[in-house]
Amino acid sequence: SIKGSAMQSLLARSVARGCRPLAFPAVYRPLCVRSAHSVANDTVHFRESRTPHPLKAKPWEQAAFVKREYNDRYATTANHIWSKEEIDHMLANLWQHKPQTFSDKFVHGAMYGLYKTFNFITGYKAENTPVRAVEWRLIVLESFAGVPGFVAAMFRHFRSLRNLCRDHGWIHTLLEEAENERMHLLTCMKMFDAGIMTRTLVISAQVVMTPFVAALLIVKPGAAHRFVGYLEETACITYANVIHQVETPGTPLHGAWSDVDAPEIARTYWKLSDDAKWVDVLKCMFADECNHRDVNHTFATMSSDDPNPFVYKHQADALKAWRLEAEGSTTNLGCEKTLGVKPLSTATA
Repeated sequence: SIKGSAMQSLLARSVARGCRPLAFPAVYRPLCVRSAHSVANDTVHFRESRTPHPLKAKPWEQAAFVKREYNDRYATTANHIWSKEEIDHMLANLWQHKPQTFSDKFVHGAMYGLYKTFNFITGYKAENTPVRAVEWRLIVLESFAGVPGFVAAMFRHFRSLRNLCRDHGWIHTLLEEAENERMHLLTCMKMFDAGIMTRTLVISAQVVMTPFVAALLIVKPGAAHRFVGYLEETACITYANVIHQVETPGTPLHGAWSDVDAPEIARTYWKLSDDAKWVDVLKCMFADECNHRDVNHTFATMSSDDPNPFVYKHQADALKAWRLEAEGSTTNLGCEKTLGVKPLSTATA
């Protein structure tokens, strides 16, 4: 009550000044006795008390909080949890779309022109690739690949608002793609350092990529998705080659990465086992790129008002991730060493 609060405040000030407490009316004496006990014994600051804070703001809560990685601390869209069998099938069956229309050929030429230029700038080659060249390449690639999905989702969002109509489920898939690419980047940043040149290239790529994708979405949305499909094809080729080199003894990548543990952020996001290796994370990233390739090539063939065929897949992915989390289980990828010489599948151009 207001009177009770006033009595507590008055008594506390008196005790703090070393004064004898005033004589209070009998009706307030029980309250004053409790207040005196509180003043004498409750000397712990609220930040040091063991009472949980709803925002985890106390130091002892933060100490445990910072040990938990991304998915436990922030809400992320449930990603598909890849199995060893799914990834082995994808590695053995790389494919590339053959351009059919004029717009297909235009964006195909633009994409593969950028791909060859990117290879030259990063010093990437298909055999005995320098480790630093791959580190640089993965950071730039993932920062580049995270742009189109978000830009396309923004355009779909504005279109839905402008036309006062539904989006038919596309926005969620596009945002999931953008977030997945960003998680790839954050995972890479747990493993590599980005220098001034890398950061400059990342910013330059974003400055070029954003208006280019936006222009394609305005003129011909299908061509924009076809362009992203071709972009993801190059990512699939890159990751398949990197995985092959990591699993092949005698290569620089095998020497540097074959026995490196997976970072916690990756183990949490892809539900990997505690003994998972960095190569297992690369396989998950490869599988994600294969999925983005298929999604965008599918969107390229659809009309803007067609319902998204991947909605139920997202629901199944979320259910699988939830079950693994509830059971404390992991996927079967990374439960044992997967290293060993394996043939690299060749994709037709």
